Amino acid sequence: MSGDAGEGRTHTTGLGASHFVSFGLVVAALAVLIGCSATAKTGDPALPPGFEERGIPDVDVNGLVYLSAGHNVLVPLGAFGNVDAVTDAAVVSIESVVREPERAYARRVEFADEATAQRVAELALRAAGDKAARWVRVEGRFVSIGRSDVAWGDDVRAAWAADQRVPLADRYPDVWDTLRLLPEEPPSPPVAVGFGRNVADLLDPVLGATGVSLPGLSSALALVRADVAVFAAYAEGLSALPEQVTGHLLRDSNVGIIAVAEAGYPGFVVGFLFDRFVERAGLAEVGVGDTTAHYRAIDDDLHLMVKAYGSSIFLALAPTKLGAEDLVKAVVSSQEARS
Repeated sequence: MSGDAGEGRTHTTGLGASHFVSFGLVVAALAVLIGCSATAKTGDPALPPGFEERGIPDVDVNGLVYLSAGHNVLVPLGAFGNVDAVTDAAVVSIESVVREPERAYARRVEFADEATAQRVAELALRAAGDKAARWVRVEGRFVSIGRSDVAWGDDVRAAWAADQRVPLADRYPDVWDTLRLLPEEPPSPPVAVGFGRNVADLLDPVLGATGVSLPGLSSALALVRADVAVFAAYAEGLSALPEQVTGHLLRDSNVGIIAVAEAGYPGFVVGFLFDRFVERAGLAEVGVGDTTAHYRAIDDDLHLMVKAYGSSIFLALAPTKLGAEDLVKAVVSSQEARS
């Protein structure tokens, strides 16, 4: 009786070793056919001065941006308070962190001297007034400005005050691995770097604050379940920033950006979905040197190109189409050079 039962089970499943081998061969063949079997390779990317060495604040964040050009950059005093100030302040670095775009965020600015930091703190305090959850703190050459009506703001202030920092690789290893996909030799020096978690949800509100609109891109990223994205900004001789960071910064300062979004699916699955991704993002295929990418013009002064390697989707944004092409070429050259 038991022998008959065993034979019955064998015949009903029908999944012998040969079936699994056949299935594996089919998957491998599909991966080759869709052209997304290549996996993006990590390396030692070009990053702004001090970023890797200093680490990040030891707090839970959904987004971080660090800016340092390696020299002082002039920023209008009006950027730190609602005042009619035409004087510029010399800034060494800016670190911004975000928990929730609308209600929990902060930035810490390092100025060239303590006198400027004190003046900026006074302006920021005046601008904050009695607004709930707004806070300002000055510590030597550093001024911290934030908004948070939850305990997260206390954690941020404490971490900055005590210099409680950890390597990015230790706090968010997935972010660090994605960051290492950025190229070693971009067209211009890196001046800023950052990352976002829950990127499909964060993208539209963050871009909205800068006045940049990329309809369909957040939907396309959600399609491939992209959760983590990193970026670096590149510029030659960056000397000043505007009072408000908008899309015009890229055009006026000739800033280029490379971002990498990591999909939540394996590369061959992303390949199946890529046509729908391209359609949602409004992209069209173009030739770039010896390779192909997907392209879209935005408001005549911003140009977006996308290049996929497996589950890693590279996005290049620049004020000219040629600039976007140069960023894509840097990505391709970097990937080809890595072993």
